[in-house]
Amino acid sequence: MRHEFAALSHIRLQPGRTFEHPAEPPEFVHWNSPAVEVMTDFRIVHPITIRPDVSIEMALEKMKQAGVRLLLVINEQQEIIGVITARDIQGERPVKLVQESRIPHSAIRVDTIMTPQSEIIGLNMISVRNAVVGHIVETLRQLECQHILVLEIDDVSKAQTVRGLYSSSQIRRQLGEKVLADIVPAHSLAEMQHEIG
Repeated sequence: MRHEFAALSHIRLQPGRTFEHPAEPPEFVHWNSPAVEVMTDFRIVHPITIRPDVSIEMALEKMKQAGVRLLLVINEQQEIIGVITARDIQGERPVKLVQESRIPHSAIRVDTIMTPQSEIIGLNMISVRNAVVGHIVETLRQLECQHILVLEIDDVSKAQTVRGLYSSSQIRRQLGEKVLADIVPAHSLAEMQHEIG
């Protein structure tokens, strides 16, 4: 079997060569920049995931190590069954669970406080392609959320794939000091939008 294959021709690497890599998102954007410039695209960046039976303390540690504030919660089939954010973990729900259920904070699992799949909303990638940064900011403001997923829908099967996500902290970072120079730092995306608008 191995003798049926011919070796490919080969060439030497020239000096001073570099390598192919995905395009870096622009460091700074403006309100009218294309919305895709502030999207975390899962074709380029691997999503950070976690299992539902992991403790929320471990989930928070994973977020810190990866430099993210949202994890996709997946089952054994790699299907998304929920999302969990740093705000979920550091908010009131875990505190109430400790008080009401008398369970230690370290015993609270991701699936106890995550947003389940049935409650997750997302943006259609078709809409995103025609949008600008300001549209995403306004959408996040109206929905009062820090993150929103982007869904790509197959034309034939209508099956959804999570293509990426938007994060208010990343948008704020990419809008940068050029836009926010004369403004007191906002505590939330809604405040930032109100102050600039």
